[in-house]
Amino acid sequence: MSSYEYYMYPQKAYDAHIWAKHLHGHDGNPSYNIPNGTVLDFGGDLEFSQDNKISLPRVINRCVKKPEDVETLEVPNPKESVYAKKRFEFNSILRKNGLGVSISAGSPFGVATDIVDIQLLMRWMYKKPELVHKLLRISTDYLLEVADWFIDEFGVENCSAFSTYPNECHGLISPKMFAKFSLPYVKEIHSKLISKGVNRWTIHLCGDHTNNLTYWANEIELAPRSFIYIGDDMDIQYVAKVFGKDHIIGGNLDTTLLQIGSPNEVYQEAKKIIKKMKDHPGGFVLMPACALPPHTPSANLQALVNAVNDFGKYD
Repeated sequence: MSSYEYYMYPQKAYDAHIWAKHLHGHDGNPSYNIPNGTVLDFGGDLEFSQDNKISLPRVINRCVKKPEDVETLEVPNPKESVYAKKRFEFNSILRKNGLGVSISAGSPFGVATDIVDIQLLMRWMYKKPELVHKLLRISTDYLLEVADWFIDEFGVENCSAFSTYPNECHGLISPKMFAKFSLPYVKEIHSKLISKGVNRWTIHLCGDHTNNLTYWANEIELAPRSFIYIGDDMDIQYVAKVFGKDHIIGGNLDTTLLQIGSPNEVYQEAKKIIKKMKDHPGGFVLMPACALPPHTPSANLQALVNAVNDFGKYD
């Protein structure tokens, strides 16, 4: 199918996930996301490939281009927003098939970069910090409104939270900037959703977050047995040590290797990671360092599964 079909027709996305799961025998449940999807909910535009060469959507218009645009910006109604409605549709399919649903818990900084181009946003962090905080306030309120909608519709007992933090990595902003701009809103989302009863969390630290880990371990409220998975930029054993036995660690097989390496290279690297991490007392899940690239050869994904079957057992 084309990228447009996959992203804009949640039933087709669900069916594709089920076929892959049956084919390879992995144990991940179907999930759904439109990269930069909140661009659509705030009145921007995405362009989707219409042919069968799978590619990510391309942002062609964001709603904020100058400071004055922020003054008139409002939180969109999720029930009338393109991306939020698509996620609601996918979650409805999950529930119909007896599966739990996923709430997007952030990051607010990521939503803000869908509202305004990230290069402009980072300049404003120095020159117009009050504007950035206003954008983050709107982004946080948007995420919480969508979460409330899903909790009310599906029941909190059927909801888990998922959050990802690519734009907070050290390659883009410093730990100091993370603490100043992102951290307060992350803390708010965690405390509010946990207080509502959301007790299953997946957190993806995309890129290098080594110097942000102290905030995650000491300042952000984490639900018991939170699942934290990381990119290959980080030392996975060190991350496991920071979070300790109370949380599950996942990762972190290089997605470039998955896409262009040989099946044997994938298999051997997966074996190394399993050997390092299988005895982490909190539990470990072998998985790609980030989202599985759509052009990953089928044999390479099978090599990942084979490594789990061959080395992921306990004596």
